[in-house]
Amino acid sequence: MDIQQIITQLQNKFGGSLDSSKITGALKGMDLSNFSFSDIVSKLKTDGLIGDLDGDGVQESFIEEIKGKASSMLGGMFGK
Repeated sequence: MDIQQIITQLQNKFGGSLDSSKITGALKGMDLSNFSFSDIVSKLKTDGLIGDLDGDGVQESFIEEIKGKASSMLGGMFGK
């Protein structure tokens, strides 16, 4: 799998707002043939490049993720 295929799959899974240049930079120089897609996703989550902070299964803007996380911690006070 090449980097462009990975970016396409990531955009399909997490939305088109991903920064493809940061993802390319994180994966550049890696032998991607030894990794499954889930391994790559785990690495990018660890690097903080993709994620679902509030646990609703959808990656939203950073502000929406923070609002969702705060809402889950404080019992829905933020309307999410």
